[in-house]
Amino acid sequence: MPHPDRVKHSGTIGDVFGHRFVLEMRKGNILADIGPKGVEHFRLKTGRQVNIEGKKTPSEVKVRSISRSDGKTVVIDHPKHSPEQTTTDLSKALRAVKKAGFDAIGEPRRKPRHFEILARNSNGTEVELHVELDGHIRKRKKLLAA
Repeated sequence: MPHPDRVKHSGTIGDVFGHRFVLEMRKGNILADIGPKGVEHFRLKTGRQVNIEGKKTPSEVKVRSISRSDGKTVVIDHPKHSPEQTTTDLSKALRAVKKAGFDAIGEPRRKPRHFEILARNSNGTEVELHVELDGHIRKRKKLLAA
């Protein structure tokens, strides 16, 4: 018996929003997400006929595979962040903060794809750092003095 969250749909690509698109079908439209890695390998083109398979979430379908009429199929991996990654990822993030010349202050906040870490440098400047799980600092936001 198939898993109730696993779905297969066929239709036409409607509006495209980055790595998400509207799949237009006779029975209605759905929002589908192929992820940033997916768009690197499969061009989302309005009007293209596609078949998708994926996992239904409350707001969209996380596409696991997408194929077009000429047979090109792309399998997409949507990574999950397992609890055991948190310790390793946090240690990488904190090392990156230290390497950038900051000391973490307060408790880091875990987001799905990064940590938000309040930090202070030797001059006393406080910033909010967004550190990806691989330890790359992708955003520095200077905090206003109180």
